[in-house]
Amino acid sequence: MKSIKKIISYTFRFSAEGTLYGLIVSLFYNFSNKSSAYYPSGPSFTTKFANPLSAMTVSVILWALMGLIFGFGSFVFAIRQWSLLKKTIVSFIIYYIGFTPLAFLAGWFSLNIVNFMIFTGLFILIYVTIWFIRSYQVIREIREINNKIKKK
Repeated sequence: MKSIKKIISYTFRFSAEGTLYGLIVSLFYNFSNKSSAYYPSGPSFTTKFANPLSAMTVSVILWALMGLIFGFGSFVFAIRQWSLLKKTIVSFIIYYIGFTPLAFLAGWFSLNIVNFMIFTGLFILIYVTIWFIRSYQVIREIREINNKIKKK
């Protein structure tokens, strides 16, 4: 029963985080493009719906699903028996396979080979950048812990 409560808690947390990040990114996109109206995704995405409320509702669902993919996908890094390389590769595959169709449905890129390759390149660049930043943070934390141990 406790594990079901944890899963439900994680589900709410990850979907809320995904929705929050999606909203922040969409607001940034709208302000940077000096939009006079709010678009939860690109204007071409919004025009596919009968009204803006429907577009927003679908966007919130997509953002929540993105949050679930990245949230639950991060659990790969808790598997102690796996090497860091294996964790990195498996998490990348989970994120990429889970996120790509959602990004397409959100209208972030149109389905043609050039846009797909650009999306893939950006995804890899962002993933590698975040991975290096996080690795640096972990290395720094380990050094701090080791220094505290040496002082005792």
